[in-house]
Amino acid sequence: MLIYAQQLMTNDFAIIGYDETIAKAISLFEEKQTDVLIVMDGKEYKGILTQKDVVRAKIPPEAKVKSFVKHAPHIEPSSPVEEVARLMLENDIYHLPVFEDSKLVGIVRDDDILKKVIEEEFGNEKIEKFMTKEPITVSPDESIGKVLRIFKERNISRLPVVENGKLVGIITVRDIVEKVVHPEDKPEYGEFIAEKKSYLKIPVKGVMTEEPITMSPNATVKEVVEEMLKNGFGGMLICEDSKLVGIVTKKDLLEPIASYAREEKIFAQLAGELHKIEGFDKEEAMIYINEFIRKHEEFLENGYLYCYLKQHKEKRHGLPLVYCKIRLSSPKGFFVADDDGWGFRQAMKKTILAIEKQIERAKEEKKEK
Repeated sequence: MLIYAQQLMTNDFAIIGYDETIAKAISLFEEKQTDVLIVMDGKEYKGILTQKDVVRAKIPPEAKVKSFVKHAPHIEPSSPVEEVARLMLENDIYHLPVFEDSKLVGIVRDDDILKKVIEEEFGNEKIEKFMTKEPITVSPDESIGKVLRIFKERNISRLPVVENGKLVGIITVRDIVEKVVHPEDKPEYGEFIAEKKSYLKIPVKGVMTEEPITMSPNATVKEVVEEMLKNGFGGMLICEDSKLVGIVTKKDLLEPIASYAREEKIFAQLAGELHKIEGFDKEEAMIYINEFIRKHEEFLENGYLYCYLKQHKEKRHGLPLVYCKIRLSSPKGFFVADDDGWGFRQAMKKTILAIEKQIERAKEEKKEK
């Protein structure tokens, strides 16, 4: 897959000043229909501001952008697409600045990568291979407060809305920004903005998108990506016989791209704000993952493993509560598990154990056949 950043980058991106307010940023997110703003101080690049961070943190509108800038890793025009995808996943940032001789010359977005890569053989794969089965859902009567908590804890930006087993809608970060956080032209929600507690109590059904677009698990990656790009979606709900069977996001589709052309039979990647996890040791974390891979490599054959870690606020006996999610794709199946633990070690061990149980079931099913 000989694709490089210079073939993907664009100079069409939204800019916000370093000293502007979050209220201005929210307005730009909506106006430009973007998830990321490039932060500049005059002609000097400072970093990026992401929509999901603004919403999840419930930052007050009068706060300054400069207090919430993220520092995205820099790439070069010659950076290969698999390296760009790897950096996006590793840093949980999906718009990366491209620099040449210390000068910002463009950005590469996840959309740019997917648009190019689906023209390769990857685009003909069935979407079922990459979707997350049995996704987390909420009911129409749940509160926005609960949705925001799930978004933050699980590092996701969309939730299917299900009532009595039937898919009735979807709620996303963008829905909350446009209909709740920034509702000037939607006065029916305005009364909630003044009082934070009331704002968090708004029911999902008042904000969700009803009758969402869905696709079949037999659709190709290319068909799904084209539909997502056409509608400006970050993910797609997958339904079979009117029943929700999975969800796939742009992030899910970047994982196999990041593992392309790697020498390892099973490519493993750690991701998340790892520097914020107290006591985290990357080498030790990789030992857990590599031990797991060696144990099951003969059965799995090849594939890729993506491990996401995030620290919560709670602590017990000096250890922080850590969330771990592992996605493992191989010719023998697609395995997904997540769990919380006190400290990254316990979180990883519990999640690996859950994945191992799924693999054992897959082995048993193979024997029965």
